[in-house]
Amino acid sequence: MLDRRRLQKSTIILSIIVVSSIVLSLFSYNYFTQTNDKIQSLAIRELQTNSEIEAFSLSNGLGNAINTIRSNLELIANSPSTTDWNISKIQILLNKGLESTASLTDGYYLLDKEGKIVTFTSIDEKDNSKYVGTDLSSREYFNIPKQNGTIYISTVIISNDNIPRLYISVPIFSSFAPQVTNVDNRTNGNESLSISKTFEGVVFASIETKMLGRFLEDQIHPNFPGDVTFVDRNGTILYTQNQTLIGEGIFGQKFQRAVNLLLKDRSAEFNSIIRNAMNSNNGMNEFTFGNNVTTIAYDSVTAGGKKVLESSDKIGTLFIAAPHTLAEDVTATINFQTSLTFIIIGTIITISFITAILLLKWNRLLGSLVNQKTGELKEMVKELSQSNSDLTKTKNALTNTNQELAISNSKLKDANKALEQHDIQQKEFINIAAHELRTPSQAISGNIELIEIAYLPSLLKGTSANYEKIDKEFEDMVKDKQQLHGFIEGLMSTYRNSRRLEKIVSDILDVSRIEGKRLELDKEIFNINEKVKNVIRDIHEESSETSKAGNVKPVDIRFETEQDPLMVLIDRTRMFQAISNLINNAIKFSDNEPITISIKKDLFDSTRIEKKSDIVTTKNQNDKSQANGVIVSIKDKGKGIDEEILPQLFNKFVTKSEKGTGLGLYIAKRIIEAHGGEIWAQNNQDGKGATFTFRLPLQDS
Repeated sequence: MLDRRRLQKSTIILSIIVVSSIVLSLFSYNYFTQTNDKIQSLAIRELQTNSEIEAFSLSNGLGNAINTIRSNLELIANSPSTTDWNISKIQILLNKGLESTASLTDGYYLLDKEGKIVTFTSIDEKDNSKYVGTDLSSREYFNIPKQNGTIYISTVIISNDNIPRLYISVPIFSSFAPQVTNVDNRTNGNESLSISKTFEGVVFASIETKMLGRFLEDQIHPNFPGDVTFVDRNGTILYTQNQTLIGEGIFGQKFQRAVNLLLKDRSAEFNSIIRNAMNSNNGMNEFTFGNNVTTIAYDSVTAGGKKVLESSDKIGTLFIAAPHTLAEDVTATINFQTSLTFIIIGTIITISFITAILLLKWNRLLGSLVNQKTGELKEMVKELSQSNSDLTKTKNALTNTNQELAISNSKLKDANKALEQHDIQQKEFINIAAHELRTPSQAISGNIELIEIAYLPSLLKGTSANYEKIDKEFEDMVKDKQQLHGFIEGLMSTYRNSRRLEKIVSDILDVSRIEGKRLELDKEIFNINEKVKNVIRDIHEESSETSKAGNVKPVDIRFETEQDPLMVLIDRTRMFQAISNLINNAIKFSDNEPITISIKKDLFDSTRIEKKSDIVTTKNQNDKSQANGVIVSIKDKGKGIDEEILPQLFNKFVTKSEKGTGLGLYIAKRIIEAHGGEIWAQNNQDGKGATFTFRLPLQDS
């Protein structure tokens, strides 16, 4: 019975080994297949990217080189030596131009206005001296600049020495002084001036196709696996590795016979790719024929490397054909590795199978010994289990302690950060408050000293003997209107600064009451429209006084309401203070632009959704008669709210202004919240200014 059970166990184990081997083989095959595809795809993409980069680099390098030639020609054409037709100096300029572009050009030439060669410089200057005086007036590179007055870059032209070349030419004009041409009634009798230009000739440079080929070969990395071909805008091959095709048309009979012979039924697709490339700026295509796949990357060539806007601006198109040999080599290597891996897996499975049979036999011998030791192990396990239970309890206790310590540490860090921030804000507030307190105090002291020195010298001496002098000084001052006006201005300045000082002290005391939860409200039902009008009226009066004293423009505050009355339960004094703070804040940043205050009914339980600096309000489509809240908005057209300040705008001591203590918005927020309302702010969507909005519960009138 025992042997039968052992046989069953052995059969199960062997079956598991066989099934595991099959599953492992299938998994390995799938894995290596996917890896092969992925690596091949990456290799192809790498080849495509390198081809596009190489095409761009070559076209850009060639375009920049041609642009240098063009710049040299423009400098020569516009040189005073050229306009003065100083041949010896022009010769020097031509020599310098050839030296700077010797890797691409083989000559610089000067033609007179009849198209004859006046002078030139070239690589084979001695052999070509016979060409001086040659008439080139029939050539495009002379006629087109002469007729259009523009730079001309040719396609391939067979020159007088039967060598194919490209030509770049620039017209030469002489300018004369401005002359009176006519009197036009439309210019109120003023004389009209014009500058006349006279065509004097052409300066051009020649590029031999062989030198163009050598230039491109110098730019190509020696390890790059692709072939390079350069075709001008008319389809003439200027450079390719097969030298016999240079000068042939890419759609000509000779080239097309070679294409049809090689590609057969795929030649039409190949020609379509070429046509599309010549009509485009840049791109890349995959071309397949037989078992071969080739990446064709192309990039247009223009003077200076700029993207062409019109076909006439293009010099030509540069092609790079890169076969996928690397990707195919990678695939072959991976396939070999896959086959080798399967052989190794098969060997491992065979060894594992034999090992399993041996282990099963040894297992029978060890079975009795294992049974003997099992009893002893059970006792040891029981003891270890008890020890493990104790260790687990200890570990849990330590874990809980660590978590509590981590939480406490986090809270301490947050508290420390808050204290540091509070300390920074408090220091900033002390500096601001000291400045704000010092400014009106100094103004008051200065005004009193001015009154004493300029108007009433005996005022502050304080003895009864001086009363008569004070009376006399006062009578004299009253008689002098200028002195009296200055005296009144000094008193008004003292009064304004004392009110400013009183406002700062009042704000500090209000913050103390708010922080100590001692802010008392005497609420009554009142029309919010009237309260806002009272604030506007008060600010207008104060603004008028300030504008008269300081010769500044009064504040323009515009008021709009949707309905009147709108009753709310408020403390009149505190709500006056909150609204004043908000309007004065808008005035401070409005840059003398109008400020608009609008009031309307709204659903008090509508939802505000913050999106960056904008706040969108969503609400039910209920009738306005069911609205249970009132919204007050103060909108300015200033510079808006700094994004850095916006999240903490209503905190204590927060300000980026040189004026103010940073308490006004904080006090306004706490007063509005004490009335059961809420306040928020956002920058206007048109980018000009900001809007502060608060909402209060509406009361039945």
